[in-house]
Amino acid sequence: MINLRRVFSFLVLLSVVLFPVIALSVQQSTEVKILGYLEMDGKALEGSQITESDVEDIYQAYLDYYGSFDHIFEEPYVKALVIDQILKDRFIEYLSKKEGLSIEEFEEKHSQITDKDMEEYYDENRAEIMEEQYVDFDYAVFETQEEASSFYELAQKLGFQKALESLPETSTHETDTYEGLKKSETGDAFVDILFGDYENKLRLHSTENGNFVFYIRKLNDLSTFEQFKDSPLYAEVQSNLSQNKFQKYIEEKINSEKVNYVTAKEYEIWVKIVRGIPAEEILNHHIKDVFDSTGNLTTEEPWTISAILTVIEDAKLQDEFSKEYENGIRKLYDLGNKSFLVLARLKQYDNSEKVSIEYNVELSKILISYIENGDTLSVMQYIYNNIMELSNLSDSSNPEIRQTALEYLYKMYEALGDDEAAEVYLEQLKNENPNYEEE
Repeated sequence: MINLRRVFSFLVLLSVVLFPVIALSVQQSTEVKILGYLEMDGKALEGSQITESDVEDIYQAYLDYYGSFDHIFEEPYVKALVIDQILKDRFIEYLSKKEGLSIEEFEEKHSQITDKDMEEYYDENRAEIMEEQYVDFDYAVFETQEEASSFYELAQKLGFQKALESLPETSTHETDTYEGLKKSETGDAFVDILFGDYENKLRLHSTENGNFVFYIRKLNDLSTFEQFKDSPLYAEVQSNLSQNKFQKYIEEKINSEKVNYVTAKEYEIWVKIVRGIPAEEILNHHIKDVFDSTGNLTTEEPWTISAILTVIEDAKLQDEFSKEYENGIRKLYDLGNKSFLVLARLKQYDNSEKVSIEYNVELSKILISYIENGDTLSVMQYIYNNIMELSNLSDSSNPEIRQTALEYLYKMYEALGDDEAAEVYLEQLKNENPNYEEE
């Protein structure tokens, strides 16, 4: 349900704005803070500087789209994504001018994918591609096997559509049509009947969910390159390969032109994370910037701490750096950062009632939003655990913790539509705190 970092598909259009050359080491104006620039031959590349307002404007677009981000683990990641993209755009503009091309001409030149490239890709990935085969079909579903069999026989004689039209108004069947159902997205109970090698386009199939008659209008099994080329998947793959080729070219030019990313200290590790630099490499380079030889912190900058913790997690080295990891989590908490993603990590080391109630309050807020959006089933196990822990905390000897647990038990059951249970906890809460007011 809850990812420690989100994967973003939302694309924001970035405008290219040129700024005067200002190095991070130079004292900055209180009005303009530089968060990053490209460095070549020890100097800032002209026009590559990124201001705080550049990042904030685009970050706001992400925020408007996604709704909210965790301040400690998600906000710096998203802003690092923005910084990385702007720096790449500035570098692309520099390379385009160097080749005497417009940005569009430059991208086209270095991202072309030929038919030969596509055929090679198909040959190398044929098995995987065939999992994306798709089917267009109509279907009717009936309550009994007898009704389905009778309709199947009728459809054999009249055709699927005419058979449907001939059914009496009293028939309890349901019918629908489907375009482009992928094999990879099809339930196991329907894979063979929809994608199997049958001569007849009409197919009879019964499951515990109903008795179906399918009419296969088109099946593209992608078993040849020609079929692949005739499918929507071809354009999708071609676009992805084109983007990957262009990005690879830019990364190669960053290395060959000896370009360095220079960013504000709090973004230094985060930008390396979003650029895909191996976690172990980042960790080896930066662990001494955050911890001393005994595993104690040497900084109190929250985003630097959360970044190194993320790198430790990505490298799966929590055991090897257990002291550093725990010290980092505890420091974030001690600095007043009590978001869900901080508390979820801290709970591994601190089972106190104080941390438990803070964690479960934040979890309840998240779960209530899922419930209100009609997505209860996907978080059912979390709901069960949350209610169990809140129930235990409602017996606490600490009245503040006890009342908070009762409040969120009331809110959870109210969100779940269990008015009887919600009323029980609300009554208990008001007995303890007569001044409590319902929202």
